[in-house]
Parts: sequence; C-alpha cells; structure tokens
Amino acid sequence: MKTVKVLATAMLSLALVAGCSSPNNNGNPATETPKQTASNEQGGKETEKKEDVTIKYYSWEDGTAEENTMKKIANFEKANPNVKVEYVKLVTNASSTDFYQKLDIMAGTGDAIDVVAFSHVDFLIERAARGILAPIDEYLGADGIKPENEFFINPIYDGKVYGIQDLAQPWLVAINKQALDAAGLEAPTWGWTWDDFSEYAQKMTKDAQYGTYFHTWGEYANFPAYNELPHPYLKEDETPVFGEKVFADFFDMRRALEDSKSVKPFSDVVASKLHYASEYLNGEAAMVPAGSFLVGMIKDKEKYPHDFQTVFAPLPRSSESVEIGSSYVGGHYNAIGANSKHKKESYDFIKFLAQQTDVITDFPGSKSVDAELVISSMAGGFEDLIDVESLKNTVYDSRVHIPYDPTFSTAYSSQLKKVLEDGLSMFLLDKTSAADAQAWMVEEANKIIKQSK
Repeated sequence: MKTVKVLATAMLSLALVAGCSSPNNNGNPATETPKQTASNEQGGKETEKKEDVTIKYYSWEDGTAEENTMKKIANFEKANPNVKVEYVKLVTNASSTDFYQKLDIMAGTGDAIDVVAFSHVDFLIERAARGILAPIDEYLGADGIKPENEFFINPIYDGKVYGIQDLAQPWLVAINKQALDAAGLEAPTWGWTWDDFSEYAQKMTKDAQYGTYFHTWGEYANFPAYNELPHPYLKEDETPVFGEKVFADFFDMRRALEDSKSVKPFSDVVASKLHYASEYLNGEAAMVPAGSFLVGMIKDKEKYPHDFQTVFAPLPRSSESVEIGSSYVGGHYNAIGANSKHKKESYDFIKFLAQQTDVITDFPGSKSVDAELVISSMAGGFEDLIDVESLKNTVYDSRVHIPYDPTFSTAYSSQLKKVLEDGLSMFLLDKTSAADAQAWMVEEANKIIKQSK
C-alpha cells in the first residue's frame, strides 16, 4: 500500500492575508490550447485569440450553494471569455455520499471529467490513488505558486498535488444568545473545556429545548481526535489510534449528556434523520458544534426562520493541559479529471474559485485574500443574527493552530471514519462499554489496514 502524502499547513490565526503542461495519456506533455492571431486594425499589432472551450463542473450542491457557485462561474467566464463552465449536478438530493457513488460509476465508464468538487480531502485522495484525477504541480509551478504558502491544506498523493482547497472551514460552537442569557452564562472563549461545555448544555436545557445537539458525522463521535491529535484515525506507524484514552473520555461524556437529558438522544437523531442546522435554528437545541458553513445557513431566514442572535465560541479542549488554540479546519476542494481534454482551463477555474473574493460564502482556501473583507462579506448586514465580534475572535485569535497534521493519509480513510461512527453507535445504542467499543474499533480498523496492503 502506498502511503498517501497530504500536506497540511497550520492555519495559524487563520490570518487570511494577502502553466506548464501536465502529462497526457501517452506520458508526453499535453499540447497547449490552439491559438489564432487576429490583426489589430488600430495598433497594427497581433493579438491572440484563444480557442473557445467548455468545461464541466461536477458537484452535488443545490439551493443557495448552487446559486453562489453560478455567480462565481459567471465572474470566471467574464474574466475568461473563451471558457464556458457547465455546472452539472450528478444527484438531485444534494447528498455528497450519493454523488461520490455516481462519480465513481461515471469514472469507471471512461467518461471525460473536467472539474469535480469534494467535501473532504480524504475523498479526493481516494480518487487520486485510483488514477481518476490529474496532478496539477506543473500548472502551479508555471504560476509561481508554492501550494504550502498559498493554500491551507494541500491534497498530496505520492508527492504530487491533486487539487485546490477553495473553501477553508474552521469548526466552532454556535450558541443561541437568548438561551445563553436566560441561563445567566457568559459567552465561552478560548480555553474552555468539554467539561465546561457539558455544564453549559445542562444549564441551557429547558422543557422545549435541549442544551446541545450532536450530529451523526465522525467529527461528532470525538472532536478531540480531530482538533488535538495529529490524525483522527491513525498513528504515524499506520496503526489505529482508536485505543487512545481521549476516545473513551469523549464517549463517556456523550453518554453523560444523554443521561442528564441535555442532548437529544442519538437514537432519535438516527431514526429521524435530523439535520444539525434545523435542530439549532428551529430552537430545538441551544448550541451546536459545526463548521463555519453554518454561518450561511444562519443568514438564510427563508429556509431557517429564527429571530435570535448566534454567539460563536471555539471548540473546547479535552482538558486544561491541552494547549489553548487547538483547532480543526475542514474544507471544500476541487480537482481535475485525469482524462479531461481541457486541463489548463480546468486548473485556471479551480484556482479562480480559491482566490476570488467577489462572492464570499465561507473562508477562502487561499491565504492571500483580505481577512477584514472576508468577515464583512460573511457577516455584514446580519448583525441581528450574528455576533460578529465573537466570530472574529474565534477565527482570528493569534493562538489558533492545527495539531491535525496528516503528513500521510490513506486511500481508505473514509472506511476508518465509518469505523469511528459505528463505534459510537455501538456505544450509545447497544449500551456497550467504552472499552468494548474501542476494542471493536481497533479490530475493524486493523482488518481494513491489512486488506489495503
């Protein structure tokens, strides 16, 4: 099994301050886009007219996300009049899981793929390992871009870069200010712990509202594994990390919250297929850990009617011995298909998506954009719904750092994430002990690792 190299640059303070050809299927440099010359009647100079091309952008997103993407596409086409971008939704239910299944089927048939979106770096790396995606190092080099300096997280497989992060999404805790004030609590700041979080959840719980909500994703199964450990699934020697004490501690905290009726039971969450944004913005839960993508949902009062302001806090630390500032950053990525006939145009498009600031829906993947512009674009005009100061302090604190440093990832990371999710389900639904759940997780992870070698 090849070790997948993923270069993760520390998102220190989240201070968002401001080609050559790739090999073709024959192993030779791909030819550049054909060009035609036209006479400039006034200046007598010759200008180059590039060939008109159309690239397809495959995604799963709809609604507001699709609308914003279409605005970005329009801006790209205006700046690149010879390139047209066709937005293609492979699914109609906005499910990224179903999207990846259809993408793999499409890739298996040999259909040309220009640009494809990914919701997590691991999903991108898996496709790079299968030969579905094309490296972009030559294009980055031609632009003089050092990816480790320009982007927060770079998906690298076998020493080559296979995509660009267009959105960087720090995880934080969203809190209903009305519930916070009613409980007589101050807004949490950097340094609070999961013990503090549990206390807040209990104090904000009332008849019609739980103190907090945990979703079904792997992050919710053990946040400290994501924002405190070097890798949430593996140790450096590629053995499972699931036996670490931090897993037992977080599992026990989850059960204690259910026992105190401070969180909606996991069984209800699974059975009802609940959505984290609806639970929080409908007032069912007083606070919810989530990625910064929640900010856009908070602003969408048409879809999520509510009248309370949201205060933001950083993810808690597992104990006071953990260095203040530990954070976790997710993101959205774009990559180019290995069989695309328009790799250069596709590269220009995904680079544009990461660097553009005309349509800001989340923190851009590029570090070279203006931080104040990002915050004002994300929260400006919505001060009644968003406490801008707490958002700014949570994201831009100078102590922010990312312990998650996956100098390697694997083509089977998504399988390990499911092991973590299933382990928590076993613990909460089957009422096993944390030790038994951990032993099962380690055993299952070892099977996956062995099968992949």
